[in-house]
Amino acid sequence: MSSEDRYSPLNDSDAEPSVPLAGYLSDISSEVDANETVDDHLSDISSEVNPTESVDGDQMSVIGPTLVIKGELEAGENLLVQGRIEGTITHNAESLIIGERGTVQANIKARNVVIEGTVEGDIYGSESVSIRETAKVKGNIFTPRISITEGAHFKGGIDMDERPESVTTH
Repeated sequence: MSSEDRYSPLNDSDAEPSVPLAGYLSDISSEVDANETVDDHLSDISSEVNPTESVDGDQMSVIGPTLVIKGELEAGENLLVQGRIEGTITHNAESLIIGERGTVQANIKARNVVIEGTVEGDIYGSESVSIRETAKVKGNIFTPRISITEGAHFKGGIDMDERPESVTTH
């Protein structure tokens, strides 16, 4: 017997059968099928919920508030940053969002950038850059369209060329 067989409950003939769900939910629901198991219920839930799917159906990756990334970050799907990034960000999808809890010390190259948190570095937005009221931005912005909401903190320059040469998003 290999070590994989020995420790895998799927291959263990002595493994306990799945616990009936009715025993766990009898206090909160009278509509539970007595033959349904916890495993059946969890399988149904996991197939319905996709934590990386945004409201519009596009994929959204999240860098959580406890994550720290140092170096080069390249992303090909929509990205929400709530953690800390130091280095460079090259983003090739529709939206890069620096959330309220996000802190970025990096140059950013992306199509559409929304900043709600803190960014220190130059921002190259091939389509737009939006700085929200909770944002603190220190650096230069290169984009054809920009919006800065009242209350946002911004220190730097803005270059609104039609299509900045420095942006190479595909």
